[in-house]
Amino acid sequence: MATSERWKLFQESCKKELGRRLPEFSRLESDEERAKFCLALDCWDGDTLTKLIEKLQSLKGKVGKSTEKANHLRDKGNAAYKAQKFQEAFTLYTDSISYSPVTHVNDDNGTECLSLALANRSAVLFHLQEYKLCLQDIQASIDSGYPENLQYKLLHRKVQALFKLGKKDDAKKEVKGTLEAIEKADIPEDRKEAMRKELKLAGRNISKQEEGKEGEESAEEVKVPKLQYGESQQVAHASGGVEMREEEDKGRMLVAQKAFEPGSVLIVEQPYAAVLLQKHHSTHCHTCVTPVLVPHPCRGCQYVQYCSGTCEEQAWREYHSYECEHWHLLQMVETFAQLSLRLLLTAAARGEKHPSADMESPATASKPSDQAKLCTDKVSPTSDGAKTVQIDSETGSTSEQPGDLSVQTDVIEENPPSAGMESPTTADKPSDQNKLCTDDLSSTSEEAKTDSETESTLEQASNMSQAESTPEQASNLSVKTDSVQNSMQDVELHRGNYSSVYNLMTHTEHHSVEQLLTQMMVSCLMCKCLGVDMCVEVVKKLGLEGGNCTGATEGGGCGENKEGGDCAKSEEGVVCVEKMAALLCHHMQQLRCNAQAITTLQEQDSVSLLEDKQVRLATAVFPTEALLNHSCRPNVFVSFQGKTLIVRAVSHIKPGEELLHCYGPHAGRMVYGERQAALKEQYFFSCSCDACQEQVGNPNTVDMFSAYKCPVCNNAAKLQDKKLVCTSPNCDAQGDTDDIKTTSKKIQDLFVQSSAFLEEGQIQEAVSGLKQCLVLQWKILHPSNKDIARTHDALARCYATSGDCKKSVEHLKKSLSTVELQFGACSVELAHELHKLAQLQFNGQQVAECLDTIERALTIFGCHYGDHHPKSKELRAMKDCLIDVLV
Repeated sequence: MATSERWKLFQESCKKELGRRLPEFSRLESDEERAKFCLALDCWDGDTLTKLIEKLQSLKGKVGKSTEKANHLRDKGNAAYKAQKFQEAFTLYTDSISYSPVTHVNDDNGTECLSLALANRSAVLFHLQEYKLCLQDIQASIDSGYPENLQYKLLHRKVQALFKLGKKDDAKKEVKGTLEAIEKADIPEDRKEAMRKELKLAGRNISKQEEGKEGEESAEEVKVPKLQYGESQQVAHASGGVEMREEEDKGRMLVAQKAFEPGSVLIVEQPYAAVLLQKHHSTHCHTCVTPVLVPHPCRGCQYVQYCSGTCEEQAWREYHSYECEHWHLLQMVETFAQLSLRLLLTAAARGEKHPSADMESPATASKPSDQAKLCTDKVSPTSDGAKTVQIDSETGSTSEQPGDLSVQTDVIEENPPSAGMESPTTADKPSDQNKLCTDDLSSTSEEAKTDSETESTLEQASNMSQAESTPEQASNLSVKTDSVQNSMQDVELHRGNYSSVYNLMTHTEHHSVEQLLTQMMVSCLMCKCLGVDMCVEVVKKLGLEGGNCTGATEGGGCGENKEGGDCAKSEEGVVCVEKMAALLCHHMQQLRCNAQAITTLQEQDSVSLLEDKQVRLATAVFPTEALLNHSCRPNVFVSFQGKTLIVRAVSHIKPGEELLHCYGPHAGRMVYGERQAALKEQYFFSCSCDACQEQVGNPNTVDMFSAYKCPVCNNAAKLQDKKLVCTSPNCDAQGDTDDIKTTSKKIQDLFVQSSAFLEEGQIQEAVSGLKQCLVLQWKILHPSNKDIARTHDALARCYATSGDCKKSVEHLKKSLSTVELQFGACSVELAHELHKLAQLQFNGQQVAECLDTIERALTIFGCHYGDHHPKSKELRAMKDCLIDVLV
């Protein structure tokens, strides 16, 4: 039976427990009590769960490495190489490398398949003129035990690659050793002579351009920006001009001590832990989350890849040495469960202690307890609940809730363009859909893994079971939580370590009983599959009481159970499993509001105009960034360089002013009611930021970017009680909505049809349809309605495709004016539109206008991203070209 089928049976088995044990579970007050309760459930002894655990444990250690398969793939690569199919050969050699067991020079029992595949791939890279990557593979091959009698080939290739890179001095240093290796090689003399001549020729043919090539590459490396005013002594990874404060109604927050100008760098932070989304496993490094050109294999399994040996070593040292043999289990559970485990493994590997363990030492005995320190990290500036806490969450849809027991698919639909525009004006701001995701389980079926077809969840099953309970039982299922006393004494240091992560709010009281039970059952299943030895070792390293199992060995194992070397039967071993499950569930609860998506901008060609699409790469936890509270009109902006999170000011921030980040619901993209509903559902609070306060208690407030036009006075109107009502105090006009609905349907049909014509290259048909669309829109929509801007944007694309830059510019300017009104004159959304406008003006040779547009765009991009945004580089290149024309 497939693992996915057993997983479905696991859900069904848990469902039976829910109906009769849910009321009892709801009365438990701590995660450790919940863990003990769930581990003692009868369902674990049933045939279904026993077989599921046995199946997962049977997959333990089956990591995919195979010498036979590696050799087969290398042979196929050799055939492709001889046929000069270099791209195909590269892929085959890379696959061979991933399947090859890792060996080292001093490993007498190892095989040569890894070193041979690396050497062969270096030859392909040389032919593809990827000389730097070629050198990396050459060194990796030698380190992996490439046969000494054949190393003359690699050394010969190394010298040639160094010459090609312009590293003349380095190449000369290698020549002597290479000539000696050639001399000792068991090859014909004419072959030796040919290789000597190739080396001499490579040195003579080096050009001045090649000599300076490497220096130019180094100069292009993007450096992480420096913090304004240096680093804070109070808050790790934050500017020295920032301090952390704590208020009774807000909890902890970040406040400016000094003035910040737009573009000032406020936070530069690495994630405490991150999990790469599954759909990027084959394209990105599992450690640094950057694109992988030449994959470096994991030493233990075939499933994970890195960009370099450095990243592989870091992952192995901190967490992957434990995860590697349990890869099948981790791919079955959701991303939040994976990340929860990685948080614990990382803390244990770094020697960091659980907050309660730190407080037991004399040096920290006077600190508040971990319960007292539970922070109200992210709240609205003046939230109505005092203890409602919000932290940047995943980007994505709110439809999926944490705690699902559905098999992990790690795929999510990327953000669609803004409703009012076809452009990427919202690409770099976490959109409302983007920020409100709790995980990435709501994927399309075709993107899901083949063994992960089930869409049912334990929570859904529990709802069915709860329906069988009496109404009295259902109404009384409130979760008890430990009381939290907010200490108003001096705020302690925020070190950005495991204690900072652990003390982020869980919002246990806001999770349904079904969600809590679901999360705890997943945690218990993970602990049973990971094994008692690992639980003991992690709990022990975290310094928790009960972590010193009486039979623990030096490596964290246990000798109490003589038959299997496992401590499952020992009292201490049972306690450690309970603590491990409780910790996993604690972090799963946190991640709904505390997880942050690591994103990147992916360039795409959208009918003759290059645009960026925001793509989610990984799920991570950033303890310092998590202190930022929400505003629907933020004063800071978050971006990424690889996995490094950077927070910059996007407006003038005065001393004493709070740093506010948008969690997704932005005043420029969502109306007041939608924002409030989204924040309440995802983050458990009602927002009272400045943007929301402006609309509170004002029934006539209307979003003019989605407003209709009053047929009498042309002011903004809205649909109310099946009537069109003008919002102007001087006009009491009301109209029937039937004509509006009919016209709106025609507009929608015309736009969809015209967009299809545009994609198919039928420009004249597209222009005709869009112009008809505009005529109808002007009849019923307010001039600032974003749908009108969207139509102008589409017309701009049509004319750009046909080469009529003048008309394209005219329509894009009309679209751009709405974007500026909607998001602001300094918004990144406007910067993207200005970039498009500059492209058109450049192609239309509108030199002066183009230079002005470029300056505006560069200023805004610099404020949000610094000087290294790809579009900034393109704009500067355009500017230099135009200046040359003027000169």
